[in-house]
Amino acid sequence: MQRRNFIRKVSVTLASVAGALAGISFLKQFTHGRTGSGRKARVGRIADFPVDTYTFLEEQKIFVYRDHEGVRAVSAVCTHLGCIVLRTTDGFECPCHGSCYSETGDVRSGPAPTALQWYRVEKAPDGVIVVDMSETASAEEKFYLT
Repeated sequence: MQRRNFIRKVSVTLASVAGALAGISFLKQFTHGRTGSGRKARVGRIADFPVDTYTFLEEQKIFVYRDHEGVRAVSAVCTHLGCIVLRTTDGFECPCHGSCYSETGDVRSGPAPTALQWYRVEKAPDGVIVVDMSETASAEEKFYLT
């Protein structure tokens, strides 16, 4: 094989791999951070969550917030490419690509296409808080467990 043919084949292969990775990355923005996990998570009792504090639950990838009105749960998955957002003093921020969200999960800046998702919260008969990650809550339902 001549040197020129070898370089041509390597270049075509590398360009193909780069194109495939770019295509996958582009398509991921449409699939990550969506609902439909179809599961409920028992996250603990109301006393386990301090008042006026967001508690990150790594396994479920959610923040549970409790205040004097009740408890709410918001997804910790950035709607851009699925990174885990961090809690900041005035909302949430994605450490990967810089999307910023308000306290209510609305997009303030960055590449995120949609707001963070809020999940329905229930109280089981045994007193344990259950977060239903297959059902999103509307803005009116963000607080509804006391």
